Order: sequence, then structure tokens, then C-alpha cells
Amino acid sequence: MQTPSPLPIDQVIDPLLQSALMNQTLVVQAPPGAGKTTRIPLVLQDQPWIDGKIILIQPRRLAVLGAASRLAFNLSEPIGERVGLRTRFDNQVGANCKIEVMTDGIFLNQIQNDAELAGVSMVIFDEFHERSVNMDLGLAFALETQAAFRDRNHPLRLLVMSATLNGDHLSQWLEAPLIQSRGRSYEVTTHYRPLPGNLFIEQHITNLIMTSLQHDEGSLLVFLPGMKQIRIVQQQLEARLTADNIDICPLHASLSAQQQQRAIQPDAPDRRKIVLATNVAETSVTIDGIRVVIDSGLVRAAHYDERRGMDNLMTVPISAASAEQRRGRAGRTQPGVCYRVWSETEHQSKKPYTDAEIAVSDLAPVALQLAAWGNSDAKDLKLLDPPDAQQLQRAQEFLAQLGILNNNSTGANKTLTNLGTQVARLGLPPRIGCLVWQHRHSELKNATVNCAAILSEGDPLRLERDQQQADILLRLDALAADSRAAHATHQGSNKGTFRRLHALQRQLLNRLRHSPRDKDSATIKSSELAAALAHSFPDRIAQQRQPNSSRYLMSNGKGVQLTPQDPLRQHPYLVVMDCDGPSREPTIRLACAISLNTLTQALNDQIEMQPVVYWDYEKKSVVAETQTRLGALALKQTPLSQPWPEAAQQIMLNVILENDLNDLPWSDDALRLLSRLRWLQQHNPAATGGWHDFSAQGLKDSAESWLQPFLTSVYRIADLKSFPLLSALNCLLNHEQKKLLDLQAPEFWTLPTGNSKKVDYPAGKAPVIRARMTEFYGLSQHPTLADGTAITLELLSPAQRPLQITQDIVGFWQGSYQAVAKEMRGRYPKHFWPEDPLTAAPTARTKKGMTRNDENT
Repeated sequence: MQTPSPLPIDQVIDPLLQSALMNQTLVVQAPPGAGKTTRIPLVLQDQPWIDGKIILIQPRRLAVLGAASRLAFNLSEPIGERVGLRTRFDNQVGANCKIEVMTDGIFLNQIQNDAELAGVSMVIFDEFHERSVNMDLGLAFALETQAAFRDRNHPLRLLVMSATLNGDHLSQWLEAPLIQSRGRSYEVTTHYRPLPGNLFIEQHITNLIMTSLQHDEGSLLVFLPGMKQIRIVQQQLEARLTADNIDICPLHASLSAQQQQRAIQPDAPDRRKIVLATNVAETSVTIDGIRVVIDSGLVRAAHYDERRGMDNLMTVPISAASAEQRRGRAGRTQPGVCYRVWSETEHQSKKPYTDAEIAVSDLAPVALQLAAWGNSDAKDLKLLDPPDAQQLQRAQEFLAQLGILNNNSTGANKTLTNLGTQVARLGLPPRIGCLVWQHRHSELKNATVNCAAILSEGDPLRLERDQQQADILLRLDALAADSRAAHATHQGSNKGTFRRLHALQRQLLNRLRHSPRDKDSATIKSSELAAALAHSFPDRIAQQRQPNSSRYLMSNGKGVQLTPQDPLRQHPYLVVMDCDGPSREPTIRLACAISLNTLTQALNDQIEMQPVVYWDYEKKSVVAETQTRLGALALKQTPLSQPWPEAAQQIMLNVILENDLNDLPWSDDALRLLSRLRWLQQHNPAATGGWHDFSAQGLKDSAESWLQPFLTSVYRIADLKSFPLLSALNCLLNHEQKKLLDLQAPEFWTLPTGNSKKVDYPAGKAPVIRARMTEFYGLSQHPTLADGTAITLELLSPAQRPLQITQDIVGFWQGSYQAVAKEMRGRYPKHFWPEDPLTAAPTARTKKGMTRNDENT
């Protein structure tokens, strides 16, 4: 056994052991670099009260390998002796294994298959602050195992370890003692280097790397959000580096184990290393020689978009806890430096902790795990962040649609069907598990297994720059070609992906080994595979919006799009398996073409015939038809001769309201009535307090009561030309209200000539009468409304232009009239401009016309 180097965690080992002996559950909080993963399991395994295995759970495969390697190294043994490891593709557990390091997914499968955890003395949940769904569920299930299947004589001890999570809160929640280790191995100096506005982040980070190489010692660990950014920075560095003793090592989950090992293994003498990593290097990975961390402050994280019914991979800022975790990578073995690509002010505003995955992820896998555990509604299950009840219910409804949960389950607890039981045992997401299990005896077995591998482990063609096609058949062909070439055709960054795909393929086929021999995936009919995929993705059937368009509508009602050059645009229907992008219509990344005939046969039980009435914006008409529908998609339309009147009325009302009532035939009479009503309501609110609201918003808000009844037999915008709008408005007034309106806001006023003139009622102003000045002669008292409100008179010339606007006609006659009359006599000599307008007879005629009229009289 190696002589252990002193670590900060050593200071709390004794109280930890004492507390673990006296308590079944314990929380350990220690900052990055304290040595909790390296030291604690080895110390615990030697305790006499640990008579069974210790399971050490890590959130990632790389972390499993790193933790197991360090533990075995400290025992001077290879992995597989006292320290074993288990991941999806690697099982190195020997007969003498005392400490078993595994991923949270493997542990979840183990406890589902053996709820007692026979032979296990302790389970350590390491890096719990990452808050993966599997880690949260695994702890909840382990707590139930501890309470239900163990006693004081055979306890199951649980140890929750975290570097950055709120230890006090976790301790209180678990009702468990908290052991805290303060301090790290070495100090890390932090520098803030925010992104300049004129640079892309990749260029800025490349510049920081080049500067650090000149001023700092040791190797560099650079955190980037994704593989795309890693490739760009790598290319920029290769173009700028001149030293031949610097190695550039990408590190992400898609690489093979050998490629990952190259990134984390110690540097050769006199060499430096630049590790370009995603967040896989954030926890439980010690890379010897790292003295510098450059942190982009970003991570690619899956957030479930319930509107689209799928995960959306987004680039988001990391939490303060993650930033601290990354910073700690620089101080594992020596004093270090951390460069943060954001400002100190921005750091203060970062959210303190990473969101729990259960709060932002698809709950269908959670619903499957809960049902398999026998507690489908998570009631009384101890979860730090319980799933949203409504989202969990919708996830259960979807599992019932897939046939995984019983539809007839009574009460809150939903039970698994026979299919659901088998799918849960496969350890795959529900959709993918259904795809594999339902075709285990068919000629599609190999093809569905390969699809499952691609959907679980990643797209083998995703990294090809010129690969912009979403067709999954291309991936199946590539996988088959790679298999025939014994992995010789795909090297570099894709090599790890192909290896994982083949490993999962073999694993799944081994589980289905009792099935008959099937066809090679290259010889199957694409229509058969499309039908199989449709069964697992019924909510993601996509229909082309327009012929040869790249835009599609999915059966769940959400829009997606292909890249413009994708040949799949030739197909009006697709089964969409994966898409990403922050836009309203994400880009389809994996899909399969499907014909309408295949689609209707495959999902016949989910297709409905629905009578539909809707507004056709092109025809500007209400349309009625019987639609063959799959969710939001209308697969076929059969016109009906006549829409249902009630539905048509409502649709027409909505269309009219969309355009703010402007499609109604607003005649002069209707507009005058409306202006009188609005003027009177504003001018005399006391008298009109109980009246209908005739404002624009008031008419819109009440349209259902006054407008809709008049829309009988109105199916088109053109039909509104004959709409009785004046009658509809008048119906809003009773007899008494009409009388008051005519009295206080009359429509007409009689001029001294005996002619009637319409009264205008401008909003917020006095009523107005417009007529020729000559028609007002003899008017010795200014006209008013019934309540005494003076009417504004607009006195017009023979050419209908205003000569005077007044609310004092007598004052005008006695004042400025003479000047106006003098000018008019010169301009309009044929018209009558008396010296005394107060005594003159009013007229609408010229002087000649007046004379002729007198002669006739």
C-alpha cells in the first residue's frame, strides 16, 4: 500500500469515523482538493463495523474511472482487486472487491433489482452537488431501503459527500450529522478576464492560453461549453503554437477511454499539456500537473422544453458553486492560477448552486423509475427537490400512451404493465426501451437496437463538418460500415462514439439473445423502421408546412425545421427523434422519413376523425370539414357543406375582434350614432351611468352579447357588407335611453332657413353645426342643447370654407361680421351679404335665386 500523502480531509477522519459508527446517515462537506474521494472510502473499508461492500457513486463514467484508479493505486493494486468499477460498458469487479465504484445509473439499476442491497454495508454518494436525477432518486431509494429492510444489527450506512452544496441545509434535510473539512491542498489565485466586445469567446480564450503559457507554470485545464468550442480553440492553438513540448488534449464524453486517459495521465518530463475540456473534468478528476484553470463560465446543459416535449441542449452560465469546483482543479497538487472569463461583478450575481436535474429535465424516465420502485407519485419519498406534480402527471400520461403504465390504475399510484417492467429492466429511456423490447422478436431487432444505441450514446456523424443531414438511416449505414471494417474507418473524435455504440449494441443484443436471428439492418425496409420509430415517438410526428419547405409542425403542436440543404425536405412527413437550438423552431438533428400510409397504419389507434370549423385566412371565410388528425396535425380534410352556426358565429366574432371591429360596415349613420353616444356618456356621466359602455374597448369586451347574435349566416368577410350594424348598436339602448339621447345629443338641428343640419359630436369638445353663413341670418340667440351647452357654429363661405367659428353668434353679427361681409361682397357678389344680419332673412340661395323665389311667392 502506498504511503498516503497528507490531505486536508485527514483532519476530520477521526470525528467522521466516530460519527459514522454512531449514525446511519452522514453528510461530509469538503472543498475541491480536500481529498474526500481519495481518502474516505479506504479508511472506512478497514473499520470492523463495515462487514460488507462499500459502494462509491460518481455522476460520470470518467469520474468512476478516475476515482477507482486513484483508490487502487493507493492500495498498490490494479482495478478489480479490492477496488472495482462498474459502468455501462465496463465491469471490473473481482471476488475480493471491497469498494465498488459505479455511476449513478448503474446504482439505480442495482437498487431497483435488489431493494435490500444485500452484502452492501455503505453507499457513498459523491459529488452530490451535481444533483443528477439518478443521484437524487438513488439516495431516496437508499433511504427507504435503510428504513424498510435494515435494522441496527445490519444497518445500511449512507454517506452524502459534496464540495459546494449547502452542507447545513443538506444535514438538516437528512437529519444527519455534518462533518466539514475546511481548506484545500494549495492556494489558487483568481483573475477575472471578461470577454471583450470585439472578440468571440474562442478567440479570447486562445489569447488567454497563449498569455498563460508565457507567464504561468505547469499545464492548463480549459473549461469550454461544448465540443464545437473545443475544436475551434484547438485549431487556433495549433496555428499559433511554436513550441514542440506542448500537447493539446481534448477531453469530453464522446472520446474513447484511451483518448480520455491521454488527457488525464501525468505529463511526460519537460512537457506541458493543454486540456480542453467540457464539464466532465469538473469533479472527481485529478489531472496531474495542472497549475492553471481557464474557465469560460459556460456549460451545455439539457433543459426539458415541455412545450416541445423534448430536451433542449442550451449553453448557459454556470453557477457560483460550479465556478468554485472548476477553480479547485488548479490547486490539487500545487499552488495554481484561475482565469475567469467574466467580471467580478458578474460573479456576484451568479446563482449560488446548479439547478437540480429533476427540476429541468424530462420526467418520463423519472416516472418510469418511480413506478418500478412502487411509488409512482413520489409520495413520502425523501427527495431534496420533489418533481413538479403536474409535469409528473403528464409524464405518466405519456408512459400510458406508450403502454408502459396501466391506464386503469386506480388511485395516485400507477403500476407498470408487462411491457413497462421489461423496459425498466433495460436501463434505457422509456421511448428507446419500448423501441427495443417491442421488436425483440422481429426482423427489426438489429435496426432498433442500433437506433437505441445512437439515441442513447450520441450521433456518430454529429462531428462531421459537412454532415448536415438528419436522416438516421445514414447513421445506421455508418455504424454497419464501421462494424464491417472492425473500427478501422472512423478515427479521431468519432472513434469513441463508435466504440460506445458497438458496446451498447452488443450489450442490448446479449439481453435479447433468446430472439430469433434477424435481418441485417441494411436490408430492412425503411418503412418498417419508420413505423417502429413512430410507435415510440408518436408526439414527434412532423408534417411539412408547405411542399419542399424546411419547416415542419409536430403532432405535439410545436414547430421544428431541417437545415435548408437537407434532402429529407423531399418528404412531407418525418419521425423526429432529436433536435436542438434556442430558436422557436429548433433544428432537427435526427429523423426518419415516413409515408402517410405507413403513419396512419402504425398509429391507427391514436388517429381521430374530428369535425372542425376554422377560419381560412386566405379565403377569408369560415371553413367546415372533417379532419383525420394525429394530435395537432391534420392528415386529411374532407369538406362539409355547411359550418355549424354556433361555431361559425364564434369564429366570425373572433376574426372581427382580431381586427378591432374594423371589418364591420361602419356607415356614416353608425359612426354618428356612436359619436353621439360617446359624447353624451363623457359629457353627462350621471345621466348615462347605467348605460352600455360604447367606448372602443367597451364594445370589444361586450361583443359577444351585442354583436354575435347578429352573425347568423355570416361566414365570410364579404358577408359583413350587409351586416345591420346600426340596428345592432340601437339594440343596446332602451326606449328611455333613446329619448334622452335625442334630447341631450340630437342628431339634427334646424337652421333659420328651415333646413336640418347634422350635429357633429367630436370627442372632448362642444357639438358642431356646419352650414353657410347666409343660412344663419336672423338668428338672434345662440343655439344650445337641452342642458344649455352651447353648440359651436362653423359659418361657411359659398365654397364651403370656414369663415367664422363661434359660440356667440350675436356677438359675431354685431362685431367682426361687417369686415367679413365686405370681403365676401367682393369675392362672392352674387350672394346676399346684408348690412344687418340680425334682421335679414336667412337664405341658402344667391341674390338672383332669392328674387325668383320672391316673384313666385
